Amino acid sequence: MQDIILIAPFSHEAAQLLEDQGLTLEDLAYDPLLERSRSLARERLIDAIEGRRRLILDRVNPMNEVYSYLAARLIAARVGRSMLSRLATYESKRFGELSKRLSLDQIREIASNTFKFTIREDNGMWLDLISYLRGCVNIGGSKWRLVNRVLINGYILVTEHELRRLLEDHVKRKIIETPRVDLPEPLENIAKEISNLFSKRMRIRMKFKKPKEGRIDLPPCIKDLIAKLRKGENLTHQARFALTSFLLNIGWSKEQILDLFRSSPDFNEKIALYQISHIERRGYKVPSCETMKSWGLCPGDCGRKYPLEGNE
Repeated sequence: MQDIILIAPFSHEAAQLLEDQGLTLEDLAYDPLLERSRSLARERLIDAIEGRRRLILDRVNPMNEVYSYLAARLIAARVGRSMLSRLATYESKRFGELSKRLSLDQIREIASNTFKFTIREDNGMWLDLISYLRGCVNIGGSKWRLVNRVLINGYILVTEHELRRLLEDHVKRKIIETPRVDLPEPLENIAKEISNLFSKRMRIRMKFKKPKEGRIDLPPCIKDLIAKLRKGENLTHQARFALTSFLLNIGWSKEQILDLFRSSPDFNEKIALYQISHIERRGYKVPSCETMKSWGLCPGDCGRKYPLEGNE
């Protein structure tokens, strides 16, 4: 149980301990015994902004991981949705790394107790369809599409690696749903510090050069994707593909597109450059408006049938 609390501070087990202790928001802010937890919460938020991933755990006092996780969520929500989204990505990826230290039985315990997954064993591991669909909605790659899965009687055959990856997305969604509340002064002060640091980092990352040649008529869908990046939101695989293929087709260089993506919460320069280069090398066309609508990337009818209309 200690390992689950350390690695999954969002778990049902951790929540039950918090309830049993009767922890209040004032305790989280003022209790001198929780000073280490407040410090760890600040570190979690800074790591999320800087793109670092702290994998060292407080085994001396496992509850520090739980307290700091809770405080970090509340502070991020107070700062704003963009910061909360960045923390959600950080925590989900961090869990993905740390979960490798847990056994499959422990992973299944988290899946069942915390996220209400229904898992069956029958010549493999089978996950209920609803949990699968909720978890894979933002995961890119053709292997996650239902047409490419084994589906029998409402259950999907999954591997251990896929179960861990699905849990990451459920962790992310759980954090993004954190409500925004007023905080006691000590936590509010951390929120102000994090807000200033986050704003500063975002300004630095968004100082990219745009092409100067010609008039660029961006359709609403592309403007919307760029605006989300500027706010530090994470884009789906389809959204990144659509934006990259569009920008390449209107003359942006790989370096300019790479700079644009630097504000993504899960930005990895090596992976991003590879993906951009792959799209450029293959010469992929920009998805049609119908495709953009099917991907949920069309913010409204702009009268176009193809995003590049007016730029070709």
